[in-house]
Amino acid sequence: MIVIGKEKYCDFATIQEGIHFLEQKSESEEKRMLILSGIYEEIIEIRLSNFKMVGLGDVRIVGSRHAHQLHEDGTELGTFRTATVFLEGENIQVRNLTIVNNAGQGDGIGQAVALFAYCHNAEFYNCRLEGYQDTLCTGPLPDYQGDGTLFNTVPLKYKLTYCKQSYENCFISGTVDFIFGGAAANFVNCEIKSRNRLNKQGGFITAASTPKDQEQGYIFERCFITAESGAEKIFLGRPWRKYAQTTFEHCYLGEHILPEGWDDWGKKTNRQTVKYEEIKSINVNQAARPSWISVK
Repeated sequence: MIVIGKEKYCDFATIQEGIHFLEQKSESEEKRMLILSGIYEEIIEIRLSNFKMVGLGDVRIVGSRHAHQLHEDGTELGTFRTATVFLEGENIQVRNLTIVNNAGQGDGIGQAVALFAYCHNAEFYNCRLEGYQDTLCTGPLPDYQGDGTLFNTVPLKYKLTYCKQSYENCFISGTVDFIFGGAAANFVNCEIKSRNRLNKQGGFITAASTPKDQEQGYIFERCFITAESGAEKIFLGRPWRKYAQTTFEHCYLGEHILPEGWDDWGKKTNRQTVKYEEIKSINVNQAARPSWISVK
């Protein structure tokens, strides 16, 4: 186990220094990191398996990268090089951390990821993920972008094609597509909060890209769907890819959710392939939901 913090007895003062140390250990060896309370203004890249990272007290990891910033190669960063924390590997547990992308929002900012969770058998407990557009990316990504080109990402070590993840007692905030990606992910007892968009109304909570043959996409269980004052006309989701799967079960939906609930991302053909479900949730406008949505 290593300890991160500003005290003299800590092993390292920054989280990334600790990660570099743990990367020297074998793949099979368990790696544990404790982080003392404080604000850590870092961009962190983690490529570890059998890894536990636990915050003690109020631990805030803060970054400010956004899609329109320039990379060292002269190109824009794009979405997948903006994460405050990039986490790749298998058998991972994260507890009691706040991860923030405070780049802000607007046309000059675009996407700004707080956590890029490109990991399998990963569990997150009592975490806060704060951002605006694209706060939480749950890998894996689709094979190609919509125009057929490859994604620009940080270097990948494991190149996973299936990611099982769980988020329990977490808080996730954002404006547009702020929970997105291809993971089979369960969100249990979480607060999912929509924020006000700069000079705009409306927004989207999820944008799943569930692979065609994957049995599960996103499942929200006993979650509280809330909003900042003034955040209105919010959709529960839209499909980043046409086989998107998203379920809200026994959830509490705020008044900010639009009566129709879901969006087809401008393609009526998506209605034939997505799997969008609401099961025994509270405050569902069942009569207004379109026929391609399953409400039970």
